[in-house]
Amino acid sequence: MTFAYPSIFRPLKLNHTTLKNRIVFGAHTTNMSDRGLPGARHRAYYLERAIGGAAMIVVEPVPVHPTGVLTRGNFLEGSDRIIPHFRKITQGCHAHDTVMIQQLYHVGQHGDGANSYLPNWSASGLPSLHDSDGGHAMSEAEIEEVIVAFVAAALRARECGFDGIELFAAYHALIDQFWTPWSNRRTDKWGGSFDNRMRISAQILARIRARCGKDFVIGLAVSHDAKAPAALKIEDLQEIARWHDERGLMDYITCGTGMSRTASMCHDTKSSSDSILIQGEMSVSTSRGA
Repeated sequence: MTFAYPSIFRPLKLNHTTLKNRIVFGAHTTNMSDRGLPGARHRAYYLERAIGGAAMIVVEPVPVHPTGVLTRGNFLEGSDRIIPHFRKITQGCHAHDTVMIQQLYHVGQHGDGANSYLPNWSASGLPSLHDSDGGHAMSEAEIEEVIVAFVAAALRARECGFDGIELFAAYHALIDQFWTPWSNRRTDKWGGSFDNRMRISAQILARIRARCGKDFVIGLAVSHDAKAPAALKIEDLQEIARWHDERGLMDYITCGTGMSRTASMCHDTKSSSDSILIQGEMSVSTSRGA
């Protein structure tokens, strides 16, 4: 009998830590927060995945800034109140030799003002999928404010006991909006050329590395949707991944397919190097290493 995934139970080194196998439980929103804090139900949810053998768990995203809130179940943004509650989750899962990662996000123009009560900050102020008021084109000062917020959220994640963070640059959230020419119509240093469109993610990742240290896992989540003409093509994503990797800005990349603009919200397995793997059909591949 030939096993479909012969490497799935092999360990894999990832930055300062080693995954006991290639099984990863990917990030997704559960909306189980209790007034913005992770509680007993949320802790039990992830603990069961650790007990089940997942080598790495990517905990659902924390919005990094008030303008990036999407759902009522999101965790508090910019608040140290989450730290002791998340520590209970990371400590419980670490007891089962599970690497713990927290996803960080800002949904940009696709926020929901009914939940955030704020404008949806974005690259160029285009329409929102959730809010008829649309987006607000960020000033350079506001871009800097959001970059600082991402770094603060990463430092907070480290205080929570997470082994690293995963930067959400998928499904046309804020970073993807800067990357994508259709949604980035800026004429300053944050738009136009390829390098300019990469500037925001490069700044976020580089500053997180500088503040959180070398022994801190940094991942990048991207997505591809062939059914959305305005979306980045797979060749574009390959160039983006290569560009960030050559600069040593990330330790791994995970790729999903589908976008909110289409009905194709399934995940796909497209990776160019070692697959960590394959929980919920999402691939995670290391940027470097065995």
